[in-house]
Amino acid sequence: MSDVVARVLEALNAKDVDAFVACYGEDATIEDGYDNVRASGHDGIRALYAAMFERFPDVRVEAGCRTNAGEFVVQEETVTGRAGHEQHVAVYQVADGVIVRERLLA
Repeated sequence: MSDVVARVLEALNAKDVDAFVACYGEDATIEDGYDNVRASGHDGIRALYAAMFERFPDVRVEAGCRTNAGEFVVQEETVTGRAGHEQHVAVYQVADGVIVRERLLA
């Protein structure tokens, strides 16, 4: 289950938007910690991250502590190359080998 989470970070760090989007289900959502949907579905995820890769070509995400809890993977992440050094917690819900919901807590 955490294989797809490892792949999504590899794709993000390679700026490979196609490989990144392929890690998500067709109707997946990416949300903040307050239930605000930042991207929905492959088209929305592609648009959000393609724009981020263009705006921040040096962006990188490094995984910290990771734990699995049922269908969820919870991971601390460090982001560099955007507006400095940021840390957040990502909660990935995984079903059938793809991420169906991601929540970023910052």
